[in-house]
Amino acid sequence: MKMDTEIDYDYNPAANSDFPTIVFIHGAGGDKRQWKRQKDYFQSLGFGLVIPSLPGHGESQLPDSVSIKDYSNVIIRLLDYIKLSKLTLIGHSMGGAIALQVLLEYSPSMIDNLVLIGTGAKLNVAPIFFELIENDFKEALRLMGEYSYGKKATLQIKRENEKILRHNGAQILTHDFEACRQFDIRTELGKIQISTLIICGQDDKMTPVKFSTYLHTHLANSQLELIPDTGHFVFQEAPEKVNNCIHDFISV
Repeated sequence: MKMDTEIDYDYNPAANSDFPTIVFIHGAGGDKRQWKRQKDYFQSLGFGLVIPSLPGHGESQLPDSVSIKDYSNVIIRLLDYIKLSKLTLIGHSMGGAIALQVLLEYSPSMIDNLVLIGTGAKLNVAPIFFELIENDFKEALRLMGEYSYGKKATLQIKRENEKILRHNGAQILTHDFEACRQFDIRTELGKIQISTLIICGQDDKMTPVKFSTYLHTHLANSQLELIPDTGHFVFQEAPEKVNNCIHDFISV
């Protein structure tokens, strides 16, 4: 797709007009490959899917500037380009922040549901991560791994995510973390009335449960699901539970 920035994305049309289309938005340093377990599941059921790699991630071209609003504008232009309705936005971590920003700027009538995974209305990033990414990227990835997973996360999942982070590189991860650090829409949550499912790993150390609890308290039409024995990548660590939660939510 040609826009201001070349965006790499997967698009699978819905099996019929009764099925909604799900838009998956990845987190900091990630790309569309992280949603494989969701893509396979929902595609098999006939749901439409839009799964982009954000600018500078995966095979998408580098952006001119990086902020949550910049990324949300890319998602909005993508949705306008594909011309879809009956949408469900699903965002993980930074992707959740982007999804919230989209809701504040895009026509609510186009979006039926919102799913937020391991995210918050304000995202903090510890200064140590910025220092390590600049000086010792390998150690930064190791430390992120310690904070990112529950005890039962498989080595395969950890290696998949580390490979993606390495591919996308230190510079884009730094830009993403800075975008997260500047993100704060706590005073605007009252504007979001859309039906929202909030999912968080019970052992998430990157965006602890209190972030999701805050969202649940301040989003008028929301429900909260805590998944035990999982961390920040709950949608990969417990894909069956997360997929079932999402399926039940958007099929009501």
